[in-house]
Amino acid sequence: MRIHSTLTRALAVTALAASSAIAFPASASAATSTVPYLCPVEFGGGSYVLEYSRSFNVTAPATVRPHQTFTVAYDPEPVNPRTEFNTKAWDVKFVYNLPAGAKILGHKLVGGSNLGDSKQTVSFSPGQVTVSATGPFTAGVDADVPTLKVSLRAPAAGELTTSVAGTSAADPGFRWMAEDPTTHEIGELPCYPNPAAPVVLSRTVVS
Repeated sequence: MRIHSTLTRALAVTALAASSAIAFPASASAATSTVPYLCPVEFGGGSYVLEYSRSFNVTAPATVRPHQTFTVAYDPEPVNPRTEFNTKAWDVKFVYNLPAGAKILGHKLVGGSNLGDSKQTVSFSPGQVTVSATGPFTAGVDADVPTLKVSLRAPAAGELTTSVAGTSAADPGFRWMAEDPTTHEIGELPCYPNPAAPVVLSRTVVS
């Protein structure tokens, strides 16, 4: 995670833990990518755009046959709010871009730990899937949100890629609500991937 030193109080988030290892079929390959985000926030009467990053372990096959069924698994690094900036965080959302042209067949959430009473749900919109976790998640404790596995059918041809969604504060690809431990102010952290540094989470070629 990267934060401008003068704005650390405004950024009430961090997540510092490795993704859980998950067993997949031999035909699939896993890759861990770090996604740089821009996070517009308001603090102390001013508006700022903070720099933030999160890691994702995404598993997908390198190649599939035309119309073959395959699985993409999205595993974000655990949620772990830093105690100096948070008491807790809640209403966490991860939004992913699905492979264009692939047909959705089904999905499931697997794994996860230290979730307490949090409820996890999955919702789909055209070309995207969102994993939501209600929390609350206590600062200083890893909360590992379950891995999302999406079953898909490949099109006749093409290159199928996945990425983190989001284009602006109004259309975030990652967000949560958090409470400042000093002021007890509650605020939203809406983040979207930095368009100057796009990251492909997985790439599958239909051949």
